[in-house]
Amino acid sequence: MPKKMINPILIISILTTLLLVSSPLPAQEDTIEIICTNSVLADFTSNIITQNVTIDYIMPAGACPSHFDTSPSDILKIMNADVIISLGWEPWLEALINKSGNQDYTQIKCMGLGEWNIPTGAIAYVEAIRDGLRDIYPTLQQEISDNAMTYLLQINQTAENLQDLLQSEGYKGRRIVSMEWHKDFLEYFGMNVTTYYGPPEGLSVQDEINIITAASEEEVSAIIDNLQSGTSFGAQVAGETGISHVIFTNFPGALPNTDNYLDMIKYNIDQLIKGIATHDQTSINEQELREQIEQLELQRNLFMALSLIAILGAIVLLIMYKRK
Repeated sequence: MPKKMINPILIISILTTLLLVSSPLPAQEDTIEIICTNSVLADFTSNIITQNVTIDYIMPAGACPSHFDTSPSDILKIMNADVIISLGWEPWLEALINKSGNQDYTQIKCMGLGEWNIPTGAIAYVEAIRDGLRDIYPTLQQEISDNAMTYLLQINQTAENLQDLLQSEGYKGRRIVSMEWHKDFLEYFGMNVTTYYGPPEGLSVQDEINIITAASEEEVSAIIDNLQSGTSFGAQVAGETGISHVIFTNFPGALPNTDNYLDMIKYNIDQLIKGIATHDQTSINEQELREQIEQLELQRNLFMALSLIAILGAIVLLIMYKRK
């Protein structure tokens, strides 16, 4: 009886299957969970660490950090966080962490770095987050450093482009009244901030009078409000003085076309340019209207003078006629 031939392909398949079963599967890296207190820190972080990470933030982009009220869903975000990135002064954060029960996290505090909306300020925040993440994850140091460097170059290039745009429009040096949190941003881009004010709820009646007086000065083009701290006061000043009312945001995602930090500063400069242009056009229209009124008044006065002369002439002729 002939022997059955063993199929070599079958043998290879069996051996391969046994090898795969006996070999340990490669270890899956745990996803890094990063929670930021606001959208600008989340955006900075997302440009620094990009692999095997989830990044979320707590405070809605349109809210003010000092007046934000947390919710139960915010506790859930904190519960599993590996890293918490904050400004370092949020009054609600410590209580939120305590409620979450999370004791296995590392916090990066961006304390004392000033205004992040200025490109130089943004760079300071990016560097602080970069250094913090490199300390926490030494095996990712090279990736973190490379990503941060690329992003810092993007910030500098965007700032340079915006400087050139304002220069080409001839708007540098324009006189502006501004909410305090955008003063440095405006001065960075060459504006002349003649007066600035704090959050509107803290202004006294005399403060408001002083700001309206300053906004009424000749050649002031616009008043800049901050979305997150309220815009009704700026609207009031603009209405009383005739200057443009411009609204900036200092958190990305709060307005259309402000999805990230770079988009946000481009949006703010675009609104500034539109505000100045509107003021200039309004001033031109007002000047033309004044000139038209002056011309009409001149024509009226001339007509009245000619009419008076004609009347006097008629009276003289009438008198002369009666004497004949």
